[in-house]
Amino acid sequence: MKKTFKIIMLTLVLTLPAYAGQIYGSLKEDGRPVASATFDVFCPQGSFRGVTDGYGAYSINVGKGKCTFRLYYRNQQPSLDIYSYDSPLRYDFDVVSGSGGLTLVRR
Repeated sequence: MKKTFKIIMLTLVLTLPAYAGQIYGSLKEDGRPVASATFDVFCPQGSFRGVTDGYGAYSINVGKGKCTFRLYYRNQQPSLDIYSYDSPLRYDFDVVSGSGGLTLVRR
């Protein structure tokens, strides 16, 4: 019984990374990094939360497919659709202020 349990657990651990895609990149506003900003990535498999570092960089493992990247910054929530695949993918964003508030623009 213990051997069967170990085999099942090993199989689960080895297959979990197959369902995740990695996205990474940076967030900037007027050429300056957006540090310590919270963001969510909403995918069909669930939502994933992250925070940028002091240089505005981020890296997060998320579900695969079409997702939405949502930034929580200056009491606003700009978002943009992104795609996640098996291989890591870079998304660098600029936070742009406009008459309608903040928007995310891919660099």
